[in-house]
Amino acid sequence: MEYLEILLTDVNKQYIDSIVRQELKITTDMVASSHFFDKPKNRDMEYGEISNLASYFSTPNTANIFVKELTLGENITNVMVVMSFDADFGDITLNFCECDFITDDINILKSKVISIVNRLIEIQREYEISSIRLGYESAIDDENVVLNITNGEIVVPNKFQGQLALAIEQAY
Repeated sequence: MEYLEILLTDVNKQYIDSIVRQELKITTDMVASSHFFDKPKNRDMEYGEISNLASYFSTPNTANIFVKELTLGENITNVMVVMSFDADFGDITLNFCECDFITDDINILKSKVISIVNRLIEIQREYEISSIRLGYESAIDDENVVLNITNGEIVVPNKFQGQLALAIEQAY
């Protein structure tokens, strides 16, 4: 079973609340599980307890949220959202099973990919995100990247086999 990742890199911490709560529209009722750790209080917390993500990440930290579904131009199910921030910048990773995303109809899959990529470009422009990568786990590794978006420009750096690769090849 392969996992796909969408990696938003060098996200300015001041935008994390807008990205997570407005763009990804993650609400407490969508959350199947989450894990936040309050370092000053030395205790575990849940997403519903965090009123301000930028404040939470004022101390370098990592947190995760597992959502049943989120919409990013298209519905994506069973998504692990991992956020890791240093002083002012961090990464947001969306990790989901390829089997929950891929469809046998190449035209439908191509449409889904285009919809997601267009939405990612909008988010990139709105929040000054330096790079967004779509790839196989772990998309931080260059050899696993299927599609890279930098300054609104799309690059397909690697060739892969399978439905997703074919849909991306046809779309871009």
